[in-house]
Amino acid sequence: MSSIIESLLPLVYRIIAAAIVIIVVWAITRLLTKILQLFFKTVEAEYIVRISELFKLLLYFVAAIIAANIIAPEIQVFSVLLLVIGLAVVFMFYDVLRNIGAELYVRYRNIVRRGDWIEIEGLNIHVLDFDSLGLWGETPRSEKVFVPYVKVLNSIITNRLTLLGLVTRVQVLVPTTYNVDNAKNAIAQAVKSIEEELATEPEIMYSGSSGDASTFIVELRVVNYRKLGKIIETLEKEIRNLIPEAKIKT
Repeated sequence: MSSIIESLLPLVYRIIAAAIVIIVVWAITRLLTKILQLFFKTVEAEYIVRISELFKLLLYFVAAIIAANIIAPEIQVFSVLLLVIGLAVVFMFYDVLRNIGAELYVRYRNIVRRGDWIEIEGLNIHVLDFDSLGLWGETPRSEKVFVPYVKVLNSIITNRLTLLGLVTRVQVLVPTTYNVDNAKNAIAQAVKSIEEELATEPEIMYSGSSGDASTFIVELRVVNYRKLGKIIETLEKEIRNLIPEAKIKT
């Protein structure tokens, strides 16, 4: 019995040593974000998160290799453990690695840029900003939207800032004394005055009422962006001919 215990003691010691390595690395990863913030005080928070994720992945992988080497110093066993650990790490961080790869591709290829109007799965989005996980945008109804980079790559995207036209939005504020349907019809009639300047059929959306005004969003796809100012001026004039109290914002 004592001989069995003595034969197992080296293995127990190796397991304890490997456990200590893993615990130390785990403790470091718990404090990693704060440590990085001390060194990168001027860097934006989203980049700190990204750097932290990469360092955690590296630390976990190194810790796994060290632990495997301590437990099984024999080359054959170590090779098998290394393969299993590598697959486990890739599986654990599959989403993180995939999203980082998607981000690099989106940024490198300039698929989407700030200020673009894009269409993803039928939803029109005005791209406002990027962070480490995806892009932030706004719909024509002023709804905030977040799209992960992976979703960008896995979806059919129509970038509407193209040679076919520049998409712009016009906000029309109409007094609530006007019926919503009548106001919308009046705006549609005013839009007809600039139809020849548009690449596609305009969209007129009612986004709600606040205080004494109803808000309508007119989305226009202008063929020649150099004429945008004149087009907006014409539209504003036609709307005010029909609704004198209307206020137009671009």
